[in-house]
Amino acid sequence: MWSLFLHIPDGYLLGMVLWLVGICLSPRALLKLRRRFRERPKARRVVHAGLAVWCVLLPLTALELGFALLYDTTDSFDMTNVSHRWFEVHAQADLKVLAFKDQSGIEYRDDREFPSIANSSTTRRQHLCFLGDSFTFGHGVPRVDDRFTNRLRARLEHNLPSNSHCEISNLSKPGSDLLWGEAVLKRLYEDGHHVDVAVYVMCLNDIEMFHPQRMDFNNELAALRERPQFFLWRDTYFFNWAYYRSAMLSQSKARSYYDFVRDYYAGPAWREFSTVLSRVDRLAQNHDSQFVVVVFPFLHNLSEQYPFADIHAQIIAHCAQHRMVCIDLLPKLKTHAGERLTVNPFDAHPNERAHQLVAEELEDQLRPLLRAE
Repeated sequence: MWSLFLHIPDGYLLGMVLWLVGICLSPRALLKLRRRFRERPKARRVVHAGLAVWCVLLPLTALELGFALLYDTTDSFDMTNVSHRWFEVHAQADLKVLAFKDQSGIEYRDDREFPSIANSSTTRRQHLCFLGDSFTFGHGVPRVDDRFTNRLRARLEHNLPSNSHCEISNLSKPGSDLLWGEAVLKRLYEDGHHVDVAVYVMCLNDIEMFHPQRMDFNNELAALRERPQFFLWRDTYFFNWAYYRSAMLSQSKARSYYDFVRDYYAGPAWREFSTVLSRVDRLAQNHDSQFVVVVFPFLHNLSEQYPFADIHAQIIAHCAQHRMVCIDLLPKLKTHAGERLTVNPFDAHPNERAHQLVAEELEDQLRPLLRAE
């Protein structure tokens, strides 16, 4: 609660204090007026209307205070003030900068610095570098130690034999895609970083970068992300959250989002995506690296009738055809479909339990790629 309070703007705190003073004083004033207007029915009706409004405003104020001081989570598209504050409280402190030789750089979230030297004079540490989007970043997971990459690092450090040395880094970025991952990997190789295993963690919607319909949806989201003019929707927490929830429900493309993501895999978008996937694999091979594709399922509909199972099979078949290592997380996560695996009902990102399961699966699948030195 205290950490949330520290990230509340001063203007909000001042406005809320004045509002609470008004809420506390108004019923006493209204009751005095009611006694004064005892013989004036019309005036008493106005006072009663004021008391009715006060009875409505009181629970709404309590809701607003609850969202401001207690509600600490994210939403899928990171639109609400609550979600923005979550990133300030939980992710900002873990952000670091990886600088490239040309003075440019990228931000990444981790509790360790990116390994600048893969080889030392005493030991050879195998370097696994994870690239991905918000699923890999840990969107909605407050403690960076609870992400699957950090859990995997801890598990490997504990379980690997003493003659195996491993370093895991995570350069994920919310909203990134395969093209971004390819660009980052190129920069790492150009700057002399050695990556033994480059792990691209893909969500099924990564393909949308290769489809023109994505721009229509992005334009809708961009319009929604513009802060509303009315202060009650713009500068609050509960009312801002309610505004964006209702706004998302009114967007046709948001309601049918998963339907048109599925359609991408049946046309030109898939051909372009699979071409780039093979290109990144060749890039890794040319720099003595192993390229690994990890496929994350959509967690909001993880049932026996999971509607994207054939898409997973399509990706696995492409990787097998081109001799790429592909780890499908669907079988592991599907066996835990009865558990809550998402951050909250309004955020379909994996929660701490899902990250734990992914770390277990990746340890089993990646250990054969780690050689004893």
